[in-house]
Amino acid sequence: MLKTTSFKLATCAALWTSCTYVGTAIATNPVPVVNAGQSSIPVTVKLTNEQLLLERKAIAEKISAERKAEEDRLNAEQQQRSEQRLTDIIGTQPLMFKSAVAKIYTQNDYILLWEDKKAEKQFLREYAALVASGISRQSAQNLDRIYNAEGKDRLIYDILLTDAFLDYLYYSQNVLKSAQKWLYSPTAYKSAEPTDQDIYRWLSAVKNNQHFEFVAQLAGKNSLYRQTLYQLEALISSGKIDPNQRYKLAINTQRLRILPEFNNGLFVNIPSYQLNYYRNGKLVMNSRVIVGKQARKTPVMYSKLSNVVVNPPWTPTTRLINEDLVPKIKRDPGYVARNGYTITDGSGRIIDPHSINWEAMGNKFPYRIRQAPGDSALGNYKFNMPSADAIYLHDTPNHNLFNKKDRALSSGCIRVEQSDQLASILLKEVGWSDERKRNVLGSKKTTSANVGSDNPVYLYYVTAWMNGGKLHTLPDIYGYDVVPNLNYVNWNAVKKYLM
Repeated sequence: MLKTTSFKLATCAALWTSCTYVGTAIATNPVPVVNAGQSSIPVTVKLTNEQLLLERKAIAEKISAERKAEEDRLNAEQQQRSEQRLTDIIGTQPLMFKSAVAKIYTQNDYILLWEDKKAEKQFLREYAALVASGISRQSAQNLDRIYNAEGKDRLIYDILLTDAFLDYLYYSQNVLKSAQKWLYSPTAYKSAEPTDQDIYRWLSAVKNNQHFEFVAQLAGKNSLYRQTLYQLEALISSGKIDPNQRYKLAINTQRLRILPEFNNGLFVNIPSYQLNYYRNGKLVMNSRVIVGKQARKTPVMYSKLSNVVVNPPWTPTTRLINEDLVPKIKRDPGYVARNGYTITDGSGRIIDPHSINWEAMGNKFPYRIRQAPGDSALGNYKFNMPSADAIYLHDTPNHNLFNKKDRALSSGCIRVEQSDQLASILLKEVGWSDERKRNVLGSKKTTSANVGSDNPVYLYYVTAWMNGGKLHTLPDIYGYDVVPNLNYVNWNAVKKYLM
């Protein structure tokens, strides 16, 4: 096969040389010129050179395609041999990532990758905690296979550890951006193969005797995460198992692992209705907040503050217009003027609400609605941050709602009681004085100021955690803590590796 390939490449090379020769001949020989009156048009030279370039390009592409096809064929044959060798070793033992595992062990001459027992213990502890949370049936099956293989064939055990670790590596690298989907539905997590770069970084750590350090840095750093994980261990090891309490601790442990330590940024625990603002490890502001109602939940997300808007106007979303505003305006068109709204068409012309045939209005409102700054539902301040769901923090003119115990009342965005204090802190960082802020507020003009410092925002949802030896719990306002069926979990394996 290799001789045939060489012949093909030699043939293409000969064609290339031939075309080069022809091109030289054309360029150096006189070319007939077509006379037409006073003008001479050297058409032949131009067209021939263009054709030659196209032929050269076609030959180059053909050579490249054949070379690529041969490389793919050889790689496929090599991969097939690698997987067959792996099958010869593990037999019918199922693997999640057989192709990747075969490649890893082939490239490393089937040496044991889990010689560092400290790294192995660290990984299995975190993986057992993941399994206890009920996020992944596949992860539970992986842990069960490892448990049953321990103390038997060392190479097979090593391979099973690697297969499970690829699952854990993918989870660890993606759980922050996928938290809303993975950590609030028991069947949403679907594992995938980690990137080649992540696998390479792991193998480099193994070879450089930094295996434990690599595995440890994948774990959660937040102190509440570590304390809650210890409590989960104690609960499972005690043998006195309340499935509801076990699940609540386990799933909230995973929800805590996505958080950094509370050093810098704004942290909103949605079911607590509280915002905490930390700078340099110190709590500089606490505020009650209002979060999304059950029908319009505030999403779990990570972002960064981008700017502060003083006297923000409000442009309601299409959903809010159709579901909330249109029914009110339909009953009373005077609602528009009384609440500072303006209705405009696609050309920006103002539409009188009394002129609209509300009875003939369909499900989709064809106009835009905007509420003027100074009197809008956003109050005096809006704190913008990039969000796929158009979520942001803002003030509100109705501060009486902060006195309610249940403050799941908004349409998804976060209303901040101490918004004036938050705005003052952020605006001072970019050079605003208190006098300037008062003057801008009094002007009723919309003014924006970019945020100067790095201010991450974490909107998270945790209903149980340990802190200072005390268990804290919150009502599950969105119904995320419903215990799934975890009969597939080998709790003996979880108990063994959590210790």
